Parts: sequence; structure tokens; C-alpha cells
Amino acid sequence: MERAHKIIVSIDFGTTYTAVAWVDASSPSQIEIISNWPTAGQVVGSQVPTEIAYGYNDRTKFSWGYNINPKLQKIKWFKLSLELEQDVVELPLGLTSADVIRDFLSAICKHVMATLHRRVDKEIMRKATVDFTLTVPAIWSDAARMKTQDAAIKAGMGQNMLPQIYSEPECAAIYALKDLDDIESLRINDCILICDAGGGTVDIITYKILQINPLSIVECTAGTGDYCGSTFVDREFEKFFIRRMGSHYATLSSVHRQQVIKNFEAAKMAFRNEPEQEDFYVNLPTVGDIEEAGVHSGNLHISRAEMRSLFNPVIDRVLDLINVQVNTVSSVNLIVLVGGFGESEYLYQRVLMWAGRAQIRVLQPREAATAIVRGAVLKGLETAGISKTHIVRRARRWYGVTVNETFVEGKHLPEDRCPNIDTGEILARNQVRWFIQKASRKYDS
Repeated sequence: MERAHKIIVSIDFGTTYTAVAWVDASSPSQIEIISNWPTAGQVVGSQVPTEIAYGYNDRTKFSWGYNINPKLQKIKWFKLSLELEQDVVELPLGLTSADVIRDFLSAICKHVMATLHRRVDKEIMRKATVDFTLTVPAIWSDAARMKTQDAAIKAGMGQNMLPQIYSEPECAAIYALKDLDDIESLRINDCILICDAGGGTVDIITYKILQINPLSIVECTAGTGDYCGSTFVDREFEKFFIRRMGSHYATLSSVHRQQVIKNFEAAKMAFRNEPEQEDFYVNLPTVGDIEEAGVHSGNLHISRAEMRSLFNPVIDRVLDLINVQVNTVSSVNLIVLVGGFGESEYLYQRVLMWAGRAQIRVLQPREAATAIVRGAVLKGLETAGISKTHIVRRARRWYGVTVNETFVEGKHLPEDRCPNIDTGEILARNQVRWFIQKASRKYDS
């Protein structure tokens, strides 16, 4: 029987941007990043905005990513509802976060399949199986991981096998460690801290290298993380913008307010905290001159010091996470910055300054923003028996089952006391028998 052709598609479903990569398992070194996104006129990149907009009168019709009519109300940051158990943004009447996530992922799935049919020979696609993988933050709960998988299935990604869910920093580690230019400088027992700074979350995990080729790593301790990604810089800007505009803020429509936040993206990405660049500008649609707000010819002026004030509260939280992890591990050799926020020059400068005092090297790998999705493809290839990476993980939580056991005075609470109706034995009800301890090692097998 002829062996089925396998194509691996990996999706880094991010809070602000989503990246997609794919590879034909018969050519595992030729990873492709999808960048032919539908657009309404914007310049597209290697990631697509995690945004969606619905028609005013028909909730079954929607546009997404770069292809959204600027007159429509955009919905963004909806990914966070998978973990936070609540709608984090205002949704159109009759829609839930699960509906929005399903619709966005279904649009991604359809575009991916259309791209594959254009890029891959028709006869190969007829015989091929397309396996999907998605990445999630390491700090997410098991429930959030299952909801992500369920959303992917409802979006049409479970045709051949269940979509696989991978940890974002783990994928970033696989890509970064296999792609390092100075891989020869790594040594057995070196500890590499991965700082996966995305739009919503920042994940911190440290790995010890057990073997370099084939790669074998072990988590030094349970990873940590927090909600302190680049969207929180946006929120600092939004508060700053409201203060600066004063009463003029009320004259802007909700669509124009959203556009201002979008326009801030260019200044945010350009910020390097260099003395040669003291001034930054954000375009305000439909606004002329507002002298008291620092707006001239429709452009809001922001000083370098003000830009620092927008970044610093967020970066301070990232540094706190790194500091806790380094103090826990105590022997970190290298910090690797990945993720969209991980490409920020100012974040790199702050981490470099902090790490210099501890004599720790800092690295921004090539394609830091797509390191996760590239690593997810490499990990997905392992299902095809290619380039197996051995990873020993640490349990994020305690796992156990509730049992009834013989009641012991002084050990069990009186209110847990109950008789066994068959034997008359006095039992302690609802006791927990732990079978996995937090931070204990979990092996691939």
C-alpha cells in the first residue's frame, strides 16, 4: 500500500497576531511561512492580525485579519477568553467568544487549505493528509488547552487526526536551539531561559541541555508566566491618549479610537530609546490641530520619555518573571527572547542591561516573532518520525483523584466522617490521592 503523503500545518494563534507555517514531511527542511493574507489594502506580513468584524445585520458574514472594512467595529484580544473564563471584549449581540474564535480559526483553516492547493501538486494533495498543530501559552490550564483543541476541531482542523496542542515556549526552544548560529558554544548542562513575549502573555521556562544532537532537554523547574505582553503597552498608550485628549476624546468615534491604537503600533515597534530620536507621532483620523493635547496636523506627539513610561510598567513585570526564574534555577547561561514582543528593541535593551549584571548572555534569534510556529512545525514533524527531540517536562499542577479511606482520628476532619453502608466501616470521604506532584518530571513516554 502506498504511504500517505503528510503535510504539517502549525498555527501560533496569538492574542494580537497569528502566524501559520507548513511543511511537506518529505522535505522537512523547507518550512514555509504563510504571508499571502487577504487584504483590503494594507501591507501584509508574516503574521495576520487576530481580529474579526461582523456585518451589521448578518452575524454569519464576517471579515478578518487585514481584510476588514475600516468602517466596521473590530473585535480583538478574544483569544484570552479561552483561559480567563469570561468575555474579555464586548461582542455583538448573539455571539459568544467561542463563536468568534471558531469563525476566526475557520477562516484561517480555509485560507491555509486554499494556499496548499495552490502550492502543492494536485495529485499529491489528493493523497495527502494534512495534520494541524496549535500552540498555547505554557501557563494555560488544561481546560483552556482542551477548549483550544475543541475550537480548532469546530473550525475544520480535525479531518485526519485531532489537532495537537503544543506549549509555545517549548516550540520556541526547539526552534531557537536548533537554529543558533553559535550552537557549538552550547555545552551539556548549560541552562537556557526562554522568554516567550507575545501579545497577551509572557512565558518563562528554563531548560537544561542533556544532549545536543539529537536535542534532549529537561525543564529545570516549572515554568512561570503572566499577562504582560505587548497589548498591555497598548493599554498604557490608550490611558495616556485619553488623558492627553481630555474632553476632545469624546468627539472620536469608536472606530477612530480603534484606528488610533492600530496607528500606535508603528511607533511601538520603532521605539529603541535612542537619544537621536526624541519625538514620535501617531496619526489621529479626522483630527486637525489640538494645541493643548499636543496634536498638530492630525498627529499626536509623544516624547521619548513618554514612550518609556508606556513600556516600563510592562517590561518591569517581564523582568520580575525572569528574575524569579533565574533565582530559582541559579545557573542560567543564556536568555533567548522570542515572540512578537520579543522582537522589541527596547525590551531587548532592558533585558540585556539586567542580564549584564548577572553575566548572562541574551539572544534574539532570527525570525523571533515566528520562532514559535517554526518550532511547532519541527515538533509536528516528529509524528512523521523525523528529528525527534527528547523533552522532560515539569508538571504545572498537582493531579489526583478523590477517594474514601479509613477514618483516622486526628488525621481527618470530623465533618468528613461517614459510614460505609455495606460494611459499617467509618470512612473519611472526599480525600485526595495524588499521583502527580507539582514540579515532578514528566517524560515523553
